[in-house]
Amino acid sequence: MNLTELRNKVKAITDYSPELTVYNEQLDMFLNDAYFSLWTMKRWNFAYKTIYKDIIPDVGPSSPTTGATVNALVVNNSREINFSAPLYTLAIPSMWEGQIFQIDNRDYEILKVVGQTQIHLVEPFRGTTTPTNTTWKLKHRFYDLPQDAIELLYIGHRDTPIVGKQPPYGAVRGLLPRRDEDINLKEDYTSFYSECYIPVGTKNVPTAETLSVEIQYDLPWALYPTIAHPQYYEFCWAFQGADGRVGPLSEPKIFNFDPNPEFPAPSIRIFFLTWDGQQVQAPAFSAGGDQIPNPFEGLRKRIYFNQNFNRNTGERLKGLPVWREVTYGLDAPQPAVPGWESKNDPVVVDDEVAFVDIGYHTQLDAGNKRYNEWDGIEFRIRPYPRPIGYDYKYDWEEGVKSPLLMNDAPEVLFRRWEMRYYRRPFPLGLQTDAPEFPMEFHQLIVYKALEDIYLKHDNMNQAGIYRNRYEKELNRLEKRYVDSVDIDVVRQQFGGNYRIWTPFDPNSLRRLN
Repeated sequence: MNLTELRNKVKAITDYSPELTVYNEQLDMFLNDAYFSLWTMKRWNFAYKTIYKDIIPDVGPSSPTTGATVNALVVNNSREINFSAPLYTLAIPSMWEGQIFQIDNRDYEILKVVGQTQIHLVEPFRGTTTPTNTTWKLKHRFYDLPQDAIELLYIGHRDTPIVGKQPPYGAVRGLLPRRDEDINLKEDYTSFYSECYIPVGTKNVPTAETLSVEIQYDLPWALYPTIAHPQYYEFCWAFQGADGRVGPLSEPKIFNFDPNPEFPAPSIRIFFLTWDGQQVQAPAFSAGGDQIPNPFEGLRKRIYFNQNFNRNTGERLKGLPVWREVTYGLDAPQPAVPGWESKNDPVVVDDEVAFVDIGYHTQLDAGNKRYNEWDGIEFRIRPYPRPIGYDYKYDWEEGVKSPLLMNDAPEVLFRRWEMRYYRRPFPLGLQTDAPEFPMEFHQLIVYKALEDIYLKHDNMNQAGIYRNRYEKELNRLEKRYVDSVDIDVVRQQFGGNYRIWTPFDPNSLRRLN
């Protein structure tokens, strides 16, 4: 059943079926609450997702490939670090923001990647001013879970195609932070494989506040296809933190795009504002004066438009808003080279810029990626030992693989983990959205929503009836779709003479003696 059919079923059972936008929105909220409650109740085997996670090697000052050395220009009491040559790995800022910059045997957190030759630190450098420091290193210590991850179920090295390396292949085990501190695991210990990972807490991306929209006439959009007018649009925005994480959405605004006919190709300009009407814009950075992070420094902005919206009348369609990314919409190369924007990449506004212009109709494409009600919490893990093994990089200019050593641009790495996690689904917003659930159990969402609706109206008898139906059907769903594992237990001692990987031949599953 899709969202319309779920609504109609609830309306038929309650014998109340007004076609009102407000009522449909309230009904959608009940259905989505029931959907997410059911989704998070058990580890359903249809809710898993498997991805490959790139392993990012450390980057140092010297390149054995070319013999070149990249110096760091450092100034005492300054948060600005400049490099004597481009570090191509910095073309992807989200790869290194929130990671560690080590220099003179001290670690500093990277707040912002300004470009391939400059970074800003959270705290100022404490040491000798010099333009030729070669003790520096970029250390990729932390890895963020995917933004749709609810729980990490597995991460490991499996069938890694590296010549000459031996097992153990397999899972990287979780280790509690208290245990990590107990046995005093060194954070800088490195190896080809990781043996465990430690959760290192969370970081929060702040909530966006509000915005204003106006028509802009002084840009040369006439050279390109423009957005259609006169039409209505609904926009909102969100902060982007480290690793490309997106926080909660701002207040939305509906905008009537009806420009002056004397200007054939205007654009839409969106201003990012706080609730008191101030522009969300980090002050220009001063290398000599800014010893603590400026307000909004390192927080970029992302734009979203509502797809569940009638552009001709300026009214929301029946149901909840469906927010999609505003992309660049340019004629950029495909696939995109890191640092080059593709037409399918989301618009990312720098922290020192207070507005963005939208002028291409392809920026507001209904096929753009959806926003999934992220809460802005970044779950991070620290693998131990920190993996440093890798074989090749992909050379974007030559289109071939070449040896990757030190600072030779790890744009695409051929070393990665396999990660399986429990994911979060998209909410039901469009009329034809269907739950990512086995079809024969869609009625569970209806029963749970009906229980909540009758509880709202203090009808305990009816609420109890649908609670009983819900619990009865839930037992059937558990028997069919909750994962179970067959376990082979062997009683033996643990010691250095015993293998630490599986006692089965991985090719035949024959038990090894």
